[in-house]
Amino acid sequence: MRKRKFELPNMYVELADGTLDWYIGLHFEEDICESYDVENLLREGGVFRGNCPYFIHYPDGTVYKPLEQKENVYYETPVWDRDRFGILSVDFGQKQIILYTYVPGGKPEILHSLPLDQVKDCYNLKLEMSPWTLGRQTEGVYEMIWPLKKEFPIGENESLICRDGDVLYFSRWIEDPCYQEYVVTVDIATGKELCVEKGSLYLMPDGSVWNI
Repeated sequence: MRKRKFELPNMYVELADGTLDWYIGLHFEEDICESYDVENLLREGGVFRGNCPYFIHYPDGTVYKPLEQKENVYYETPVWDRDRFGILSVDFGQKQIILYTYVPGGKPEILHSLPLDQVKDCYNLKLEMSPWTLGRQTEGVYEMIWPLKKEFPIGENESLICRDGDVLYFSRWIEDPCYQEYVVTVDIATGKELCVEKGSLYLMPDGSVWNI
């Protein structure tokens, strides 16, 4: 067995969904947390020392660090879509939400930015594919923020998986009498359920989605 040592900061690294060759990790200067936790920390007068995404390519092991760690700037885990990553950043100091796209080896490009006060808070704030969609999930509601502004009622046992063009895919789970999962397809224009199928969705490297 060959072993290769990487000189990287302490972080958890995992294979990016939808790829066979990209591993991603988020390095936190302090404890791992969510953007909502950072928001509350700053509201109480604290300081967030920042986090930073890393990209590692297999099999060559090339490491990319396209964005620098900054105080009071939070990066979500990058999301893969076709040929590039999307990265959600919340700059609490500048009170801005910034969405980047990044092709490894190049420079991050700003896809969109908006004032932080355009969202009630950062609870469950996520960037989804495809096309790129900014949204957040709260109790009983999924809120699309960009590029469309819409709200969809959801159950307490539902969560968004991804967007695919004009539809949203949600996961619905029940425990009656045993645990089961369903994929719920919702039309963005009308908010109506189009289909409910048993299973779970997995993003494949060729861009397709498998329901297993």
